[in-house]
Amino acid sequence: MNLLPPMLTPAAFDHLFADLRYAVRGMQRSPGLYTVAVLMLALGIGINAAIFSVFSHVLLAPLHFADPRSLYFVSSHAASLGDGRRLSSGPDFRDYRDQNTVLSGVAAVIPHFSEPASVDGTPRVLNFAAGTQQFFTVMGIRPVLGRLFTPDEYKSLHNSSVLISWNFWKQEFGGDPNVIGRTLVNEDIRSVIVGVLPPMPDLYSRIDVWDKATTEPSWPFMDWRANKFLDVIGRLKPGVNPRLAEQQLTAILRRADGEPKDVQVQLTPLKDYIVGPVTRQLDIIMAAVGLVLLVTCMNIAALLLSRAVKRSPELAIRLGLGASRARIRQQLLVEGLLLSALGGVAGLALASSTVGLVKQVPGLALPRLEGLQLNVAALAASIGIVVLTSMVFALLPASILSRLDISSGLRGGRTETGKAQRRPFSALIVAEIACAVVLAVCAGLLVRSFIRVQQVDIGFQPARVLTAYLRTNYFGPEGLAFWHRVIDESAKVPGASSAAVSDCLPGASPMGASLMFDDRPNDPAHLPTGEGCWISADFFRTLGSALLRGRYFSDRDDQNAPPVIIINAAAAQRFFPNQDPIGKRIAVNYLSLGSRNNRPPPMREIVGVVANLHQRALDQPTEPAIYVPYTQDDTYHVLASMQLFVRSSERDPALLANSVRAKIQSMYPNQPVDRTMVMRDVVSRSLAQRTYSVGLMTSFAVLAVLLCALGIYGVVSYVTLQRTREFGIRMALGASRQDVLRNVLHQGGSLVAIGAAVGVALSLLATRGLSQLLFETAPFDPMIFVSSVLLLGVIGLLACLLPGVRASQLDPRVALNTE
Repeated sequence: MNLLPPMLTPAAFDHLFADLRYAVRGMQRSPGLYTVAVLMLALGIGINAAIFSVFSHVLLAPLHFADPRSLYFVSSHAASLGDGRRLSSGPDFRDYRDQNTVLSGVAAVIPHFSEPASVDGTPRVLNFAAGTQQFFTVMGIRPVLGRLFTPDEYKSLHNSSVLISWNFWKQEFGGDPNVIGRTLVNEDIRSVIVGVLPPMPDLYSRIDVWDKATTEPSWPFMDWRANKFLDVIGRLKPGVNPRLAEQQLTAILRRADGEPKDVQVQLTPLKDYIVGPVTRQLDIIMAAVGLVLLVTCMNIAALLLSRAVKRSPELAIRLGLGASRARIRQQLLVEGLLLSALGGVAGLALASSTVGLVKQVPGLALPRLEGLQLNVAALAASIGIVVLTSMVFALLPASILSRLDISSGLRGGRTETGKAQRRPFSALIVAEIACAVVLAVCAGLLVRSFIRVQQVDIGFQPARVLTAYLRTNYFGPEGLAFWHRVIDESAKVPGASSAAVSDCLPGASPMGASLMFDDRPNDPAHLPTGEGCWISADFFRTLGSALLRGRYFSDRDDQNAPPVIIINAAAAQRFFPNQDPIGKRIAVNYLSLGSRNNRPPPMREIVGVVANLHQRALDQPTEPAIYVPYTQDDTYHVLASMQLFVRSSERDPALLANSVRAKIQSMYPNQPVDRTMVMRDVVSRSLAQRTYSVGLMTSFAVLAVLLCALGIYGVVSYVTLQRTREFGIRMALGASRQDVLRNVLHQGGSLVAIGAAVGVALSLLATRGLSQLLFETAPFDPMIFVSSVLLLGVIGLLACLLPGVRASQLDPRVALNTE
């Protein structure tokens, strides 16, 4: 007695293997057709799996901290100050820590500063961060080797213990388990490594060394309320509503002297703070990938549907010989599953290599990319897509069996020309065109936006400028001689025409400065702000920035000369509209990490107005900016680190890099020369995320358009072939070849028009979510919409043209005898 279920009997396995062999033979008979099908599936599934891996890793995976959902980033904003997000000062942190009842712990971090250091005798610039005593406890971080800082080590401003990051331990020490007790030399101080931290891919992932941010005692700059440079992270107590916590922290901050009365504290979930800037970008890219996969699935469905209809004589013979309809459905299912499996395997291989490439994209700047791999979620999604498409491939052809008449099937499929038989194909064409229009519109908007960004006047000429970062140990007037010598000798390097220094790097984020004016009342709580830069005399000449009025700085503008300042055109327009700013006086309250005093700044005379030089990314608006000679910094804090700029008289400034480094280190052997780059690359990197988005969306749009063209061509060719006898009858009754061609183009063109109309309607919805990624481009740009429709219309008609021409060249006598 056979106790096995019907699907597990030996006969069932025999049938399954027979169907599999038959499917393989079918693929061998049409290698071109199935190769294209597998490639289309591989592209659709592979790209989807790769992008979903990035999407899942960046946006969905939990943070690598203890109970990450209770961690919040604490910031503030005030409409009276422009309503931008503000970080926290040392006094803000201490008030939050001492007065709140809603946070179980709160910590502050100096998020990034660089130090010159020597690792095994090699001069380097290392990335440092410093956390308060509560930081590692609040975050739930434990060392993998050694220990954390002790409470006593936070009670001194000068102690020699440091922690190193996991990446720094692996890269510089090769993962040496005996690294505890080894030393780093930074700022001429020998620092002892007391611990190795675990990997921190989510936050502060580029930090090499961790130091201590002491609050009692503290550095002077940690005591200035207006010096907002600290990251503050709090852990919410269980059961406390974040909005109620915001209200309490807001009340605490409003009690502080100098804070505006409309200040509001904002608690942002730490994960949202980290990934928030790229969430919309990844959402849009994920949606685009989904459309590409949908187009791919429709193409494969159309291919197998048309093939199944074409095989109706074969299926009719099998029915006539006694095969059951369920048996034939099984065969079609096996064929679809085999195709899907091949496409899925190829797609996963493509996804794995694509994920590897994502991590190597220079300047991509997506957070949390460390540790990115083709993860379980992406694999599960890909398997689900394979199963779904396999079911579609099986069910669509199998639906023909319910209408299959054995006698008509034995006569052949070319008489199946009715609207009912063509309706599934028509729906596929409309859907493909609609999806392609949406992608074309979105890609067109992003490309146009990108072109507009590239046309922005950056205010300087970066093509022949080399830059390098120099971090020193100079904190007094002796640093002036160092920088004078560096500038002079760099300008004498063969191939160089001039050199300059500044603490600003165009294309990065400059320090902020609050301004006070000599010719008007100043409200200390609502001072206007701008970008502030310390520069040398030849800064604008070296970068190639134009002087609009007045003069540049000279070497005579030192501490013995009257204080002077240069402003940009945006500052002149905002602060001195319809006036000549030359001779006006401004005081610059330039607070930053490392500043040495908080006394009132001196009034400075405006001696020049320069063109707007983009300090931020090109897609950011130009802000008012002020420039002060670094030789007039009486605190000397700027002398600790600056960017060196060297203009080349040759075409490629990169050729100067080794010579400049060798020249500086010949004078100062222990001086690291770091982050050497050509300025045009610095500007390009500021647009890395926009470039990435444009490249991906354009690639997806091109892929969708190509797949759409192939799909339309294949479907129209098939439907036209099915109508061969009908065209023969028409031509026998007097229809001209032009009539046949017009008929094919009319039917295909009607479907293209309907698909384009549906695509435009969907695009109107889709582009609303795209607006945040656009620069000086309207999300409903008529030109882009019209161009996309025309592009898909032309491609659709061209895809219909070849089958139409073929049909118009039929011999009526041959066509009438095709059956």
